[in-house]
Formats: sequence, C-alpha cells, structure tokens
Amino acid sequence: MVPLKLLRTLLLFSLMGTCFSERILFLLPLASRSHVNVFEPLMKALGERAHEIVNLSPIISSNMPPTVQQIQLITVDDLLGNMPNPFEQRKTGKLWTMLNSSSLDHMDKACIKVLETPRLYEMLEKEKFDLVIVDIFLNYCVLGVIPHFKAPSIFISTSSSPSFLTSVVDVLFGVMWDRMFVRKSEDMYRKYLPNGNQLPGLDEIQANSSLMFTNSHFTINYPRPLLPDVIEVGGMHTRPAKKLPKLGSIVKAKDMPENYRKVFLNVFAKLKQRVIWKWETETMPDLPPNVKLSKWLPQQDVLGHPNIRLFITHGGLLSTQESIYHGVPVLGIPMFADQDLNVMQAERGGYAKMVEIVGITEERLETALLELLGNPVYLQKAKDLSKLVQDLPQTPLEKAVYWTEYVLRHKGAPHLRSAARDLNFFQYYVLDVAAVLFVAFALVTYLILSCCKSIFKRICGKKSVKHVHFKKE
Repeated sequence: MVPLKLLRTLLLFSLMGTCFSERILFLLPLASRSHVNVFEPLMKALGERAHEIVNLSPIISSNMPPTVQQIQLITVDDLLGNMPNPFEQRKTGKLWTMLNSSSLDHMDKACIKVLETPRLYEMLEKEKFDLVIVDIFLNYCVLGVIPHFKAPSIFISTSSSPSFLTSVVDVLFGVMWDRMFVRKSEDMYRKYLPNGNQLPGLDEIQANSSLMFTNSHFTINYPRPLLPDVIEVGGMHTRPAKKLPKLGSIVKAKDMPENYRKVFLNVFAKLKQRVIWKWETETMPDLPPNVKLSKWLPQQDVLGHPNIRLFITHGGLLSTQESIYHGVPVLGIPMFADQDLNVMQAERGGYAKMVEIVGITEERLETALLELLGNPVYLQKAKDLSKLVQDLPQTPLEKAVYWTEYVLRHKGAPHLRSAARDLNFFQYYVLDVAAVLFVAFALVTYLILSCCKSIFKRICGKKSVKHVHFKKE
C-alpha cells in the first residue's frame, strides 16, 4: 500500500505541473513610500498565486509572502534625504517642488547611485524575467534595464482630469519635463549601463511596453475613451478597514513652521471632536486634550472606522482614493505636484474643501472645518462615491492581477498594441494630413482668386472698349 505521505507528495508535484508560475521583476528603485504602496498589494497577490517576484525598491516591507524577494539598491534616506522643505517651497511660490534645480540634482545623484550598484550589474548578467513591471514616475533613468531582460513590460502611471486648461499646461509641462529630466535620464542609462550606447531611447522603450496601468478610476476622475492596452486600476491599494489595535510619506508634519502649527492646534482645541494627528514625535507643547499624536497609524483602518468624520490631508492621489473608498469627506491642504489638481477635483466632486497653507489663518481653517463637519451634504456625497467605486465586477487589484497574467499568457499581448505607437511625430498629430489639406485649400483659393481676377479683367476690358471714340479726319 502506498504511504499517505508519498501520495500527498505526488499530488503536490502533479499540481505544480499545472501551475502558471512566472518570474516577475518590479522595478521601483526610486519610488517613495506612497508609490510603493500602490504596488505592494499586486506583489502580494501575484506572489500568492505562485509567481516568483523580485522587487527592486528603497522600501523593504515586513509582510511579504516568501515568494517575494526584496532587493534594496538605495535607501529611503538616499532618495529623500536633504529634499527641500515643502512648506518653505510652497511659501516661496515654488509650486513645482519636484522641478526645482536642487530637487532634480538630488534625483540625478540617486539615479547614478542606483546605476552604479554592483547588485544591479549582477542582475543584468545573471537574472532572467518573464515580465517587468515599472513605476514610470521618476524612474526614467532605470528604464534602460528593460531591454536587457528581453521581456514584456507593464508601466504604471498616474492620471489627471482632462480639460482644455490642463491639456495646455500638460503640453508645456511635458516639454519642460522632457528637457529637464527625461532626456537627462536617457543620457544617464546610456552612460552607466552595459552596452548603453546600443540601448533604445526612452520613447522606444515606452512604446514597446505591453500595457499601461493608470492609477485612475472613472468614478473619481472622468470617463474617457481608452485603448485596450490602457487599464484603469485606481484604488488598487484600497481595502476594507481592519479593527484598530498621514499627512504623507514625503511631506512630514514636523517640517511645518511654528506659526502654522499653532493655527492648527488653536482650531483643533475649539472642536468637540477628537483629533488624531500623524506626527513624527509623540510629544508637543501646548497639546489640547482632544488631540492625540501618533508616529504611525494604519491610515485605511482609521478611515474605515465608523466614527471618523473628516480626513485632513495634503491631497496625494492615494489618500484621496482611500477617503473615497471609505466614504470620508476631505479637507485638502495641497503642497506640490498633482496635489492641487487632486484637491480641486475633490472639491468639484462635492466631498471636499481646499485650504491654502500659505498665509493660513485660524478663521479660514475653522470655517472650512465647521462647514465640512456641519453640512451633511459632504458626508453623503463621499458615501455615494464610496458605493460607486466598490460596485464593480472586479476590484482594481483583481483587474490588475488578471491583466498581468494575461500579458504573461499571451507573450506580451502584442495584439493589444495600438498602431499609433508606430507613427512618427507628424503622423501622430495628423500634421501630414493637415499639410495636405492646407496645400489643397491654398491651391483652391489660388484658383478661385485667379478665376475671379480673369473674369474681372474681361468685364473691365469690355467696358473700356465701349467707351473708345474714333475721331474723323
């Protein structure tokens, strides 16, 4: 008789033969904590489905399954240390904090440090992957490693609301961003990576990607026509709240100027509600009795608590998505990057109000807080949006897992690729058609004017002949 243990082993091996297991690289060497938060649920889900995951990130998480290997090329201090104080940047009018020269110089140094890491060279020589998933934001300088692995790639990017104004701003910002950061990143990987001069440009690398995951959601952002290789996964990191036992990851509350801190404390002291404040220390002078400080809080568990009435945040995309998922109104105090746009969009959605941190006063802050706490319309709107984002056949995470495995099953899914990726600049923006139409219009206009001129001459010529008199000798 066959022993039971042997039967179990044989059954396990038979099941392993039918498993769909691939090796996936998550390329996030320059990602901040908030950006890593987007990817972690996807890593866990794919790891739990027997895929072998390798994560290149400055953040090492403690709750990953054993199928997820974490490699830290640089630390968070290397990435964010000595970054400009966002409160001071906002005060001095440098709204695009990530675009000032000191920030870009810091990012350049972090890029070079990553590209010079021996562990990265070792991976390029020895490792093989079936898929590369990359956070495109600020990681341009490492995109050059993708062609080395000869594997399909999936990019994850954030998205903004389309409008004429933002489209114009996006074009101008895109040109400036391309000159100040993107092209410099391309020069970096060509300089530091093996056979760098033979690597394709960033435009070609991005055009060859299999899918684009956008951190947007049609109920929060705006409905828009999307190609089949663009998948909305906004809110992929959201989840139901757990039982309880952030300003944000780049903006730290301790960097807040003293006069701003006093404004918040004085207003909080007037509220009848208790306030939980994420602060880097657990002590503060003149702390009102209704304010509790904490170095760390499980933000989603706090937002999902039934007694939470309001969320004060700088307006990061992940935080606004979490507030909507849990149905909590927002007081947005944006600092830089896309936060102004996120908070303005939340205001238009009817579940938020915005307060400018520069020149903030107790009166302005108190008025906004009392409006949000006292007017039930904001809470109801947040609850309505929460129902909408959760009433879907697939959660954003399930959708991301499905399409990731779809790309693996179909060897990069080239059939999803848009023909627009192969068009040059003139074809993509239909400038060739516009040129033909312009020439045709000019030719027709010329012919019409020539005909009119000819007819005019004939008419005028006949009239002049009629008025000629011959004098008899």
